[in-house]
Amino acid sequence: MERTLLKSPDNKLLAFIQGESLIEYAEEYSKPEKIKRILFAVLLSILLLIINEKWFLPFIDWFASTAHCHILLGYSGVFVLLYSMFVGIPLFFAIWIGAIVIPIGINGLIQGQFPPKDLKVYKPTLIIRGWKAHIKSIFHLIFPVLFVALSIWGYFQVDDTYKEVY
Repeated sequence: MERTLLKSPDNKLLAFIQGESLIEYAEEYSKPEKIKRILFAVLLSILLLIINEKWFLPFIDWFASTAHCHILLGYSGVFVLLYSMFVGIPLFFAIWIGAIVIPIGINGLIQGQFPPKDLKVYKPTLIIRGWKAHIKSIFHLIFPVLFVALSIWGYFQVDDTYKEVY
């Protein structure tokens, strides 16, 4: 009870006088957790690389070279290819990255600290509070929004590009 009272924001001066540390670090992953998570990320990356090289890129290469021959759901294959490039890819990355960073950014804004309380880190990381924490949290929220903006911009570019192609 006494230690939590000393670390409260109201008693920072008292804590400093009594030799308590004012520097707080975020909770770290344990060594086995770090190894498991890094190994999982490496194995998943290798699997995605193999899928990309063996199936996805050959399919895209085939479809791009024969797009003018295809009709998908009533749309020209070239039209589908252009929408995939200009709208689909940025939107995919917005969803993919947003699923990871948006909860972190929202929790950082709500709690007023970065990294948020429930977020573990890999290396010793100082907890930042105040306006600096809000700025970091806002950057976490802005990044996926930029991909959505790129996707919206791409949506309006497809018609002009399609007219140039045909």
